[in-house]
Amino acid sequence: MAAGYGDGQVTIGRSMVGRVAVAKVAAVPALRPRIRFELSWTLGHRHRSQEGQPQEEYQILDFGGELRVGADDLVVGTLVRDGSRLPLRSLGYVDTQAASVALDLGSRRLERLEECRAGGALTMEMRLWARVEMGGTTADARIEGIRMQVPRDDWLAVLGALTGDQIDVLEVRYHLLHADRYRSSLAELRLARDAADRGDFGRAVLQARKAVGLMEESVRAATGKDLKAALTDRIDARHANLYGGIVKRAKDMGNITAHRAGAREYTRVEALFAIRLATITLEVVAGLLAE
Repeated sequence: MAAGYGDGQVTIGRSMVGRVAVAKVAAVPALRPRIRFELSWTLGHRHRSQEGQPQEEYQILDFGGELRVGADDLVVGTLVRDGSRLPLRSLGYVDTQAASVALDLGSRRLERLEECRAGGALTMEMRLWARVEMGGTTADARIEGIRMQVPRDDWLAVLGALTGDQIDVLEVRYHLLHADRYRSSLAELRLARDAADRGDFGRAVLQARKAVGLMEESVRAATGKDLKAALTDRIDARHANLYGGIVKRAKDMGNITAHRAGAREYTRVEALFAIRLATITLEVVAGLLAE
């Protein structure tokens, strides 16, 4: 059986009776972020200890577990059986049976996974339990912990399905009521989030800077004035200077990367900060200049 992202042994007593592999990870349509781990089970009958006795059949009535991540073996959340609830039965021949578990994610859980991933593949451990019945009684069954590694591209596909065109669930959700007028800037912010997910943090900062720059160009095209002058028409000069300074700071991180040879690599937390700052800046300026 192919191991997929990782696999582990299924044992009853001291006998290894099969294996279970993590075959696929996918996003699940739900009101809150949820991911599904599709499992492939290969279960053979248990051999009796004495020769000549028939093999013992069994069935897995239920299973679940938890997901752990990081060097500290932190629990991410509880895995619950997902989809069909039919028992998995042992077989007298080699074949696989599909059954899956799901994990509900909030922004904090997903953020912790992203911190551990740091732009690369995602390494986790799945610990499963199973309720096994054999001969009408509950069997002493165990499932080996499954160390698995989800390739970066596969995980990015899951993230993309979870986030779509909405504000990235990895960040505080900002309700952009006004910034929709800056479509080109919002497009750059989506590219910045994609770059951060890929681990290209310097590129993410540059895209965030470009988003702010395009917003300034849009203001100039709409008003015939630079941003500070356009703001001064709506609010007092002191606050216009304040917000103009925030805009400058929002661009400065990208300026360092763009214009200084040998500039250090940004970290993920800095890239997310640049994206968040640019997002807030767009909304504030758009709100102040709204008709």
